[in-house]
Amino acid sequence: MKEEKKFISTMDVKDKNGKILGAVCVAPAKELGKRDILLMEEESGTQSARSITELINMLSKKNVSYEERKIVLDFLSERLRSLEQNITINTSKKPKK
Repeated sequence: MKEEKKFISTMDVKDKNGKILGAVCVAPAKELGKRDILLMEEESGTQSARSITELINMLSKKNVSYEERKIVLDFLSERLRSLEQNITINTSKKPKK
């Protein structure tokens, strides 16, 4: 039986009432070494955040609790650390010219 691949680049975000607002996504950008931070709302579409601070401010305005925002910060920290490690590994494997 084939195992389903689990992705770690997104996490659900809930508002203060416990309703899922949408998901936060952190993914590599087209430009090497850069990343995209997205808030994909279930009802109103997707928004891009230029920084973690901007994303947290967006979540504050959308009635996301302080505790939930802390969880998002922890997720972002881990995800960005993972992306940085992957970039370091991939660039060290490239042949030197």
